[in-house]
Amino acid sequence: MKIESHDVSLEKLLQGNYFQIPKFQRPYSWEAEQINEFWTDINSNLGETYFIGSMVVYETKSGKLAVVDGQQRLTTVAIFLSAIRDQFFSLDSEDSAIGLQQFIERKDVDNQDVFVLETESSFPYLQEQVFKIGDPELPLEVGPEEKAISAAFENFAAKLKKKADTFLDDPTIEDQDKKKEAALDWLRILRKTLLSLSIILVTLDDEDDAYLIFETLNTRGKDLALSDLLKNHFVRHQKSKGSVDHTKLKWEKILDTIHTSEIDLDPDNFIVHSWQSRYDMVTKGKAFKKIRSVIKQQNSKDHLDMFLTDAGLWRSIFEPGYMFGDDKKEIGRSLSALREFRVVQPVPGILSLLRANSDGVIKDGKLAKAIHKVENFHFAFTAVTSSRSSGGISGMYSSFGRKLFDCNGSQDAAEEIQDLMSKLRERVPTPTEFDVGFEQIVYTKSNTSQRALVRYILQKVFSYEGMTAIGQSSDLTIEHLHPQAKVDDEFTADIVGQVGNLILVDPKTNGELGTKPYKEKKKILIDKGYKLPNEFLDVDALTPELITNNTLRISELARTQVWRV
Repeated sequence: MKIESHDVSLEKLLQGNYFQIPKFQRPYSWEAEQINEFWTDINSNLGETYFIGSMVVYETKSGKLAVVDGQQRLTTVAIFLSAIRDQFFSLDSEDSAIGLQQFIERKDVDNQDVFVLETESSFPYLQEQVFKIGDPELPLEVGPEEKAISAAFENFAAKLKKKADTFLDDPTIEDQDKKKEAALDWLRILRKTLLSLSIILVTLDDEDDAYLIFETLNTRGKDLALSDLLKNHFVRHQKSKGSVDHTKLKWEKILDTIHTSEIDLDPDNFIVHSWQSRYDMVTKGKAFKKIRSVIKQQNSKDHLDMFLTDAGLWRSIFEPGYMFGDDKKEIGRSLSALREFRVVQPVPGILSLLRANSDGVIKDGKLAKAIHKVENFHFAFTAVTSSRSSGGISGMYSSFGRKLFDCNGSQDAAEEIQDLMSKLRERVPTPTEFDVGFEQIVYTKSNTSQRALVRYILQKVFSYEGMTAIGQSSDLTIEHLHPQAKVDDEFTADIVGQVGNLILVDPKTNGELGTKPYKEKKKILIDKGYKLPNEFLDVDALTPELITNNTLRISELARTQVWRV
C-alpha cells in the first residue's frame, strides 16, 4: 500500500482538484453545535493560518479525488464558502462573489462547468440549492441530510449577515459607502482565512486501499456508526457492475425501513440483534470486528439479503402495527406489551421467531403462543419484580435465536421453542417476590409513572374475569374506588393507588363518579352494569385491608392464571 502525504492550503486544494464523496460515506450530519464551533475557530484566527486536520483521498479513474476521511469538514467548508459568496452579492460586490465561485464551481478540460465537490446522497440538493448561483432549476427532495445541509448554510448565512450589519449600522461611520467597504474588508479577511486553512492531504493508490484505511480510521474511535462501517464493508465486496448499484439500493432500503418507523430506532441495534439471532452473541462495540471476519466476497450478497429481510421484521417488534394487523392482532398485542415493559433482551429470539414464521417454518398460532409466553414471563420478571439479569437472559434468547435459525423443519423448531419455554419457567420469580412487587404497582395523580402498566393489568384481568368495562377500551379511564381526594394517614397514597382499588370506566361514568364516597360509586357502577369484586359488594365503605386483600387476590390470579408461563 503506497501512502503519500503533504501539507496543503485549502485554496490550493480546491483550485487544483475535483472531489467526490464515495458511496460508502455517511450522509452530511454536522449540527448547529459543530457549525458554531467551526465559526468561532475561524473568527478567532482571522488573518492567520489554522490547521483543521488531515484528509484522506484516493484518485478515481476519472481523475477526481474520492474522499475517504474528511468529508464532513470538506462539505462544511464548501457550504461556508457558498454563504460568503452570497454575502458578497448582498454587499453588491459581484466580482468578489463570482471570483469566490471558482472554488465551488469551475470549468473542466472540456470547458464544462463542474462543481468542485460531487456527492451522491444529497444530489442534486447541495449543488442546486447551495453551490449554484441563482435559483435551482430542478425540483428538490428534502430528506434528513438535505435538512442538515440547509441548516448549516442558513446558520452561516445568518452569522455573516449579523456581522455585516454591525458595520452597516455603525453609528461612528456616516458615509454609507464606507460602511459597506468596512463590511467588505472584514468579509475579505474571513475569505482569506478560510482559504488559508492548512490541511494534511493523504493520498492513496487505489480504492481497495481506501476501504481498508476507512475501516482502520473509523474502528479506532467513534467517528462512524456500526451501520456506516458495515455499509462500507458490503460495498467493498460487492462493487457495482452496471448502472444500477444494487448494494447501495439494498442498504438504503434497510436504513429507510428503520428510519421511517414511528419509533426512534437505531440501525446499529438492528445489526447487532440480527447477528445475534443468527450467529454470535456480540456486543455493539465488538460487532464489526466479528462480522467483518465472517462476511467475505463470496458470501457478502447472501448476508446483505439476510439483513434486508430482517429489517422489516425487526422494526415490527418495536412497531407492531407495521406488519401485524387485525389478522394477527394477538401477536401485535404481545409485542406492544413487551414494548411497554421496555425490555430488549428477547429481541434476537423474537426476531428469529418472526423470521421462522415468515419462512413458513412455524405457523401463526405457534408464533402467537410463543411470543405470548415471552410476554407473560417479562410481565413477572421485568414489569412486576424488576428482576435483573447478569447477561444470562440475553444470552438465552440469543442462543435460542441461533438454534431456531439452524432448524431443519417445523418439528425441530417446535422442540427449540418448547425448550425456551422450559427455561423461562425456571426463571419465573417466586410467588412471594411476585406478590411483593405487585403490591408496589401504584397509580395516583401524583404518581403516574406506572399508569400504562396499570391500565394494561386492569384490561387483562377484567377481561379474564368477565368484568369488561363499558365503552371502547381506548377511551376507558382509571377510576379509584376509594377516592384519591380522601388520602390520609389510614388510606395512604400507596394503598389508594394499588391495583385492588382500581377499575376501568368510560369517561361519562368517570365524570359521574367524581369524588363521591364508595357507597354512592358502588350504586352508580352496578346500575350501569359494571361488575365489582365480590368482597366489595357487601360493604358500603372500603378499608385498607379490603383493598390490600383484593390486590393480593389479583396478584395470585395474575401469576397462576392470566400471565402463566
